[in-house]
Amino acid sequence: MSQAELARRVRVDQSTINGLVRGTAKASKHLHRIARELNTTPSYLSGETDDPVGDAANEDYSSEEREWIELLRDLPAADRKATLHLVRSLANCARAGGAPSKRVFG
Repeated sequence: MSQAELARRVRVDQSTINGLVRGTAKASKHLHRIARELNTTPSYLSGETDDPVGDAANEDYSSEEREWIELLRDLPAADRKATLHLVRSLANCARAGGAPSKRVFG
């Protein structure tokens, strides 16, 4: 994965990723998100351990699923609730093999 792609996925400037890779930056407030995207731990990325797995959560989420989670976390509580309602309705329609009702969208 390129630095540009990683930066896009974790929503930071490419210069942040570049600084960490080159060693000109030792830490970043985004290190947890970067580690999650790379399926490793912040400790491994910062050189505190040689174990890339360590105590990393065993999450089998795709990059897209992790992006959904990050985007949802950025929403205000009321918008998260509305989004959850919408996604549940769409999923229920998909499971039933039907089209979403107009009520879902309006």
